[in-house]
Amino acid sequence: MQAPDTDPPPPSGPLQDSTPPAESPTLASRGAASRRPPGRRWAVGLLSALHAPVFAWAALSLPFRPWTLFAVVTAALALLHAATAVLSLLPHPLAPRAFRATSFCSLGYLTFLSFGLLSSAVYVASLNRGLGTGIAAALLAVWAVVALLTLPLACWGVASTGGLRLLRAKRRPSRALAALAALVVLAALSLLFRHRVAKADVVPVPGGAPSRTGAALREALASFDALPPPPAKAPSLMTTAPAACAAPPEPDRPTLVVTHLTGGRDPERAAVATRCLQPAPGEDAAAALRGALAEALRGPLKIDVVSATQPLASPGPGLDGLSLRPGLDGLCLAERCLMPWQLLALDAFNTNAPLAGVPDFRFGVDLAVLRRALGEPEPPGGPTAGGAALRDGLVRIETLSYAVDADGALHLLSRIGEPSVPLTEATAQQAAAAAQRYILGAQRKDGMFRYIVDPFTGRASFDGFSIARQAGTTLALCELGVGAEGVPASPELAKVVQRSLGLLAKLERRAGEADSVGALFYPKDSPGTIAGLNPTALSLVTFLSCRDAHGTHDALIGRLARMVLATQRDDGGFAPQLDLARVAPVLGPTQLYEGGQSVLALTLLEALAAREPSPEYPPATAVRAAVDRAMDYYANRYWDHFASDFVYMEENWHCLAARAALGHHRRDDYERFCLDYVAFKSRLVLDEDSKVTPDLVGGYGFGNVLPPHNTATAGFGEALAAAMAVKEARGEDLAPDQALMRRVLGFLVRQQWSPATCFACSRDVIIEGGFSESMASPRIRIDYVQHAWAALGHGGRMLGLVPGRSAPAAGPL
Repeated sequence: MQAPDTDPPPPSGPLQDSTPPAESPTLASRGAASRRPPGRRWAVGLLSALHAPVFAWAALSLPFRPWTLFAVVTAALALLHAATAVLSLLPHPLAPRAFRATSFCSLGYLTFLSFGLLSSAVYVASLNRGLGTGIAAALLAVWAVVALLTLPLACWGVASTGGLRLLRAKRRPSRALAALAALVVLAALSLLFRHRVAKADVVPVPGGAPSRTGAALREALASFDALPPPPAKAPSLMTTAPAACAAPPEPDRPTLVVTHLTGGRDPERAAVATRCLQPAPGEDAAAALRGALAEALRGPLKIDVVSATQPLASPGPGLDGLSLRPGLDGLCLAERCLMPWQLLALDAFNTNAPLAGVPDFRFGVDLAVLRRALGEPEPPGGPTAGGAALRDGLVRIETLSYAVDADGALHLLSRIGEPSVPLTEATAQQAAAAAQRYILGAQRKDGMFRYIVDPFTGRASFDGFSIARQAGTTLALCELGVGAEGVPASPELAKVVQRSLGLLAKLERRAGEADSVGALFYPKDSPGTIAGLNPTALSLVTFLSCRDAHGTHDALIGRLARMVLATQRDDGGFAPQLDLARVAPVLGPTQLYEGGQSVLALTLLEALAAREPSPEYPPATAVRAAVDRAMDYYANRYWDHFASDFVYMEENWHCLAARAALGHHRRDDYERFCLDYVAFKSRLVLDEDSKVTPDLVGGYGFGNVLPPHNTATAGFGEALAAAMAVKEARGEDLAPDQALMRRVLGFLVRQQWSPATCFACSRDVIIEGGFSESMASPRIRIDYVQHAWAALGHGGRMLGLVPGRSAPAAGPL
């Protein structure tokens, strides 16, 4: 530690000689040093100059509400960093003091943020089971990032300016600055190298450029109508066999992989054939395609044009699972190649399990599995090989993807979607009708909907039955299964709804005095008396919404309503369970959606009880009071903590409840809760400014690396449609929301399975009209379709693209 820079003390007595003594060299040098201007603190100035815009961006962009406490404190820290940078680089004598003040404020800022995030993590983890723990972990990860930004520089600042004491001397930059500069240069060179490695080598394509490839292929397909027709029961183009090329795809020669139907000895049967075309340099690729089609039948065709190749590289240590982009990249091992759509059919992008202790956590590809799919029994280095050994010899290919339908029309595809489909009145209504057909065709005779189906193999499962998802699917049929107001449901739809309501009604178990309380169990005879709120609350919503068009279940509605009311706590929230033996709530953390579904159920019941009083229902006044307490709790206390300025959980059902209450029970704070939630969620919808590929625009996600999930996008669309109805009732501007809704619905229309994208879909079950989990996971679950249809229906109604109205006439606020 340097000695303090102070003047020597004055002499305690008179000098012995009246003649002034000569100034010593040491004192002279000290005086000169005190008059020398302070040196520039380059390291401090540059680091503070980097920190200032980061914290300024955080203050302006992270909170979705302006002038929050976080924004003010973070902006103040950004100003302190800016002042430190300026004073250190000028230089100025106050630079050490500014650095010291900034360092102590940074430590205080980290303490403030640590307390806020820790309290929010504990709150969220306690409030919600399952996903709540993951959100808590995400908040702690945010803390780690902020700690890296604040702690090292703050500790350096405190230590270099005197520790816990004031230090007046200025420390000169040490040799660490040179080492830091060298590390920065090495990091920059490494990034440049990684950027170059990530670029693939371009392969010649028909037409000379990707923008002209479609026209060249259409010209080659001119003789399509002259091909012999396929048999009536021809299979789809589904095949997971790799294409066998004459040579590995290379940058100097075009490569086309064509999958088509071909005839055999039996005229009643057809087979799937795959051909890899590699015309010599200078030879016309379109002519090679015409020659290959001479053996094809006039059915669907799949054409993959290799546009780029790259020896497979790792994105980073432990990140081999992300070395292929879902649906965009194929893979070759020597002359054998799997196309991107084949990797999707293999569900290859959900095979990598990076955490051995968490087998259900899967994302990305497992290269050992893909090597076996390419025909290699064992990778180099044996079955335990990893890293470079697994990548050895593998080549990533990028393709231009095309499908030809039975009429000969050429469709450009991207992943499992059709990017050229626009959002119009016609396409929105077609998509909604196709989703309805899928759901109607997914029910078996006992009323249960098919839960999961693989679109490529047709393997279907009714396992994993969920009362809530059965009820939610039925709710969509009742809300959207009719056109304009007054148009009756079709007999087929009415039959499906009646079957489902009958199935739900059979799952009731009664309790209380005179069996006045009911709850739903699956299976009904399951042991125990603890009933979950979620299945009963959403089923109550369904019975209330289907009541007018599909028959009354008033006694059942009354019993289910008493169950929901019995779970309400004194503060207005809801307990997650009810002990039927005692008709007493079981307190504890709630599941996602339970609160919003319960408010929606009671809101619908409140309107019905006021319109048609009945002794089978709880008293209308009691229901209204319960709704008011619940709205007050969720609007003012439920989400009142530090993290609410940055993130919300899945609160879609509260927006649906606020919309349902517009005609009879409006509360400004509850409506504002919905609008705040949608304002936050809207920031995660990808737009043209997000720098993502065009087919991701409108999806709800985090960029190009992880494709948006269709259900998350659809759930946001449902909430946005409800929020738009609330805004309309409040007289607020809808233009930004309308533009946002168009992006969301446009994304969903492009992601729906259609005749063009279903070239390899199973013919055994209905696939067209369904929605997969995401671009990287092809399986279809019934609730994926239900939520997507709800977004298309309610969102389309708010845009005037789909007939009908979702919101009641608004009453006074």
